[in-house]
Amino acid sequence: MKDIIDICKDFGIEIPAEKHAEFRKGVAENYKTIAEHEKKVNRLTEDLAAEKKRADEAVETLKGFEGKDFDAITRERDEWKKKHDDAVASHQKEQEDREFSDILSAAISEAKGRNPTAITALLDIDKLRGSRNQQSDIKAALDTLRTESGYLFEDNGGAPHFTHRNPGGGPVSGKTYTMGEVMKMKNENPGLDIKQFLNFGGKE
Repeated sequence: MKDIIDICKDFGIEIPAEKHAEFRKGVAENYKTIAEHEKKVNRLTEDLAAEKKRADEAVETLKGFEGKDFDAITRERDEWKKKHDDAVASHQKEQEDREFSDILSAAISEAKGRNPTAITALLDIDKLRGSRNQQSDIKAALDTLRTESGYLFEDNGGAPHFTHRNPGGGPVSGKTYTMGEVMKMKNENPGLDIKQFLNFGGKE
C-alpha cells in the first residue's frame, strides 16, 4: 500500500516533514483505506451471519413452545433439569462405587482372603462406603472378621492348628484341623475322642 505522503507528492502536494505525523493522524481519523474498509465489512458480515443463525435457532426453539402455556414450559424445563442432575449424580455414584470396590478388593487381597464374595457379604458395606477413612476402616473390619471367621483367610485368622494322631499311637497323619473344626466334629459325633487331635501343629 502506497504511503499517503507519497500519493500527495505525486499530485504536486508537498507536506512539510515536520507535519508528516500530524497529517497521517488526521487522515487516519477521518479516512480508511480500501483494505481496512473491506476488513471491517467482512467482520460485520460475519457478525450479521452469526446473529441470523442465533435468531433462526431462537425461532425454532419458540416453535417448540407453540400451543404450550407458561406452566407447561416451566415443567418441561424442570424435567430436563432433573434428568441432567440425576445423570450427573448417577455418574458420580458409579465412579465412587468403582473406587470403593477397588479399595475393598485390594484390602481383601492384602489380607489374603480366600473368598472375596463371602468376605464382602459379612462386612457392613454401607457403613464402610460412607466412611471418611475407607482404607483404615476396611482394614479394621477385615481384622475383626479374621478373628471371628478365620477360615475365610489363608492364615486361618492366626488360629492354632491340630494334627490328627493315627489310632494306636502311630505316626501323625499330617491332616490339620482348627479348634473350631475339632469341636464341630465333636458335636456331630459325641463319642469322638478329641485327645487324638491334641498334637499341636502350631500356627501356620
